[in-house]
Amino acid sequence: MKKLALALLVGSIAACGGGGKPTLIDGSVDAFVTCNPIAQSGCATGEKCTWIVDIDGTATTDEIGHIGCVANGNLPEGMACADATATANAGADTCVAGQLCISRKCKPICDPQLVDGSAAGACKVDFSCSIYSGVFESGGTATAGVCEPGCDPLSQQLKGSKAEACGSIDPTKPSATCVPSRGFLSFHCAPSGSVVWDKTDRVAPLADSAGNAFGNGCAPGFIPFYFEASGSMNTVCTGLCAPLKTDNVIVKTAGHETDNQGDKAALAKLVADPAPVAGHAVCKPNVKGAAGLAAPLGQDCRFIWLDLAGRDPTMVGNSPFNNTLGVCFAYEKFTFTDPGPPQMTLVEKSCAELPPTAPANDPFGSAVENGCYPLPATVAAARTATERAKSRWASSHRLANPDAILVRHVFD
Repeated sequence: MKKLALALLVGSIAACGGGGKPTLIDGSVDAFVTCNPIAQSGCATGEKCTWIVDIDGTATTDEIGHIGCVANGNLPEGMACADATATANAGADTCVAGQLCISRKCKPICDPQLVDGSAAGACKVDFSCSIYSGVFESGGTATAGVCEPGCDPLSQQLKGSKAEACGSIDPTKPSATCVPSRGFLSFHCAPSGSVVWDKTDRVAPLADSAGNAFGNGCAPGFIPFYFEASGSMNTVCTGLCAPLKTDNVIVKTAGHETDNQGDKAALAKLVADPAPVAGHAVCKPNVKGAAGLAAPLGQDCRFIWLDLAGRDPTMVGNSPFNNTLGVCFAYEKFTFTDPGPPQMTLVEKSCAELPPTAPANDPFGSAVENGCYPLPATVAAARTATERAKSRWASSHRLANPDAILVRHVFD
């Protein structure tokens, strides 16, 4: 979302005049910030260190504010509150020190660099420190976030209580969505609303003015993940699905013909579902997949481990979702160059077309090398680095930063 020009900020500073400390209105130029909102240090007795709004945000602009000291509030964690505005309460909310009102609820302020449950300033276990666009920004960098509850990406249920749609009052009109955190080490809830309910698989997500997708810019059950196609830098929303081990032998077994699309028995929630439904975790059109694609095999529900590893099995991380979560992959939209000889441009194949094993000179590789299998016990199943260089490891793209900044104003 587009920031106001720096000149406006500087002009506002100059306009303060007088011999006292000026009141600055943006963290990026606020050299007088002396308090710490995470440690709640640097303020006088009876005050709190918080984010103070100077200019309200809209659907097309971030709010502008600064970190500073104001009178302490009286609303504890979890209480309903009014998000801060520039025209009320000196630009601050009325939550107690250490809490910030986000989406009308007081939530703990946290250090985004700390692992949940690890130390003072970290979120409790089963919560994640979430960064919001235009909040706690200093020098263009978010210095703090707020703790949001953990959730399941397929069912969209809260951890622990299993409340539907991240605890939304009406699950068929979800006010929150489950998004990845800490490089897919966990998922947490973030604000959602009708403006994104139609942003499903292969639809452009809600983004800022520079085209950077917001982490909660897709419909619940979808995240900004893949680029639109080979050669494109346009990010699209991607369906989250329940993957099954698939290859060109498995799909010839009765009852497994469409295993490449995901597990039909798995429960998942679409926007209008009151609760998770069996059959809603597959990459079929109008479920988790997109309509209008030409390939008769539809889209693949690929295990997420391969994309999280940059499509190099030797670089696999330790996400607990490696073998339980999939993403809808429109393989027909991605190509790669086989250096040959002869040099050829080839279109990706479905998991349903890939063999259990493949010789080193096969440019498409095997099912395991393409994320069609759960993470192998050893990366010995992968080809050598030389052979990988001849293949299409980098042909399908995802966001470089899975912990994308969140947006709240459009949902308030």
